Order: sequence, then C-alpha cells, then structure tokens
Amino acid sequence: MNVTRQTLLLGWGLTVTGAYLLTEYLGHALEEPHSAILWTWAGAMLLPVGLTLALGRQANALGWVWAGATALVLLENFGAHAAEVKLLMQFSFHALWFLFGAAGFAYTAMAVKGTARKQLYAGAALLNLLGAIMAGLNPNFLKGYQYLVLALIQGVPMLLDLPLRRQHEVPVNH
Repeated sequence: MNVTRQTLLLGWGLTVTGAYLLTEYLGHALEEPHSAILWTWAGAMLLPVGLTLALGRQANALGWVWAGATALVLLENFGAHAAEVKLLMQFSFHALWFLFGAAGFAYTAMAVKGTARKQLYAGAALLNLLGAIMAGLNPNFLKGYQYLVLALIQGVPMLLDLPLRRQHEVPVNH
C-alpha cells in the first residue's frame, strides 16, 4: 500500500468528520447510544491509525501524536462508560472531545509549515477551547448539535488543509 502524508491527512479528515456526523445521528436515533457510538469511533479510527502505521517511518511526529492521543481518549471514554459515573461521562463525552481538539490543534499549529496552515489550526484550537469551556460550564451546551459543531471544527479543518499542505510539502528525496 502506497500511503502518503496527503492520504493520511485525507483519511483523518474524512473519518473524523464522518464519525462525528454518525455520532450525531446515533445520538438522536438510539435510546441508549453510548455503546454504539464508542464502537463506531473505535472502528472509524482504525483507518487513520492504520494509515499512520502503514506510513511507518515516513509518518511525522504529528501523525503519531494524533494516533496515540486518539487511542488514549477512546480508552478513557470506554472507561468512563464502564464506570457509569454520570459526572465523568458528561465530561468524557462532551468537554473532553473539545479539549482534545484544542490541545491537538494547538500542537498542530506549532508543528505545521506555512502561515495559512498555522492560522487554520490555531483557529480550530481556539474554537475547540471555547467549546470545552462552554461544555464544561454547561454540559447541555449545543445539545442536539454538539457533534455537528465538532465535525465542523475538528474534521473540516483537516480537509481544508489538504490544498494548503500541497503548497508546503517537501519531496521525500530532499
């Protein structure tokens, strides 16, 4: 399999956007959606994590950080679900995903090359931080729309970065 960093970015962008949209749907369609959502995310994240593994040494630190952090947050979500502690579950399924995006996109903004890319990810980090604060203060913030917002501020920035990345990508031979 010939995987490029561009393919990896596309994989992350599409699966994150799609998984959040599916999460929003499952939250409305099922009476008890938590297990279905957790397993949906675990399955969806196999694609970008698998692409990162396929890239091997060519994957930069940024890809490995996102893959590892995603696995840790998913493990935390499974643990919170198993513990069935309402306050922990509210944090885990709401504010934590915004915090994860804020930290991940702040790190990404520092790591990427190009002013437009840095601004894109810094803006996404700021929007996620604002979402984390609002969800932390009021777990019902954006109730019924939270995952649509997360799709927009976490998945879409990666898709918007695709053309920007092409402008700043250095050939592998250099």
